[in-house]
Amino acid sequence: MKLVTALFLIAFAAIDLSAKSGPHSPEKLPDTINPAKRVHFVSIDHKFAPANSNWVASLTTLTGVDHVTEPVTIGGHTGVRVMGVKFNNADSQFQTWASQHEVDILMQVYGDESLVDEKGQPRYFNFLTGTLPEPIAVDGGSFPASAKNHKWNWVLFRISNGLRHMDGGRLIGTIHPKARGDSPIAGVSILSGQNGGTIRMDGLHDLKVRFVAFGEKGAFGEPNQINVFK
Repeated sequence: MKLVTALFLIAFAAIDLSAKSGPHSPEKLPDTINPAKRVHFVSIDHKFAPANSNWVASLTTLTGVDHVTEPVTIGGHTGVRVMGVKFNNADSQFQTWASQHEVDILMQVYGDESLVDEKGQPRYFNFLTGTLPEPIAVDGGSFPASAKNHKWNWVLFRISNGLRHMDGGRLIGTIHPKARGDSPIAGVSILSGQNGGTIRMDGLHDLKVRFVAFGEKGAFGEPNQINVFK
């Protein structure tokens, strides 16, 4: 009987996981969210409320300098369009990530030609973490061809939060010792990232974005549950 019960529970868990796999509706947050995990977010079109009390609206999508964006309306929703190749988000509560080995990044992006190169192949990009004089780019990967579906899509990335060589502080969540106080780079490093931000995405010109969130590992589910497109 115990064996039968165990097999039933395993089967039920597998069914439940399958039921939560994408593609997820762009009209609501994915139902793979773990309510026990901390999340900081920005709803660019103000359509998404916090999923629970662990969600804080402390992100700001920046514009100007080398990360200019402009408003865009496409696919029935508004968001921002990346004018260059840099998309920078600032977290006013960035210290939250100082103890995290990895950070999950949930975004809602529009699936169009911005995701591929001139040959129609997936375009690679990265996330830049840390401040000057020791920033580190971590691999963002690429979107599969099926993401170019001319729809709004949820996408999930899991990036490493490395340690600085100089003092062992984490790149996301702490500030380089040389970027503090009266340092000439202190003003652009105040939120532990580049040019006033916290985590910057590089390499996707013309990307359209509607939502961004930073979370603890597993806060939004697993990448293979979210990154499913049709």
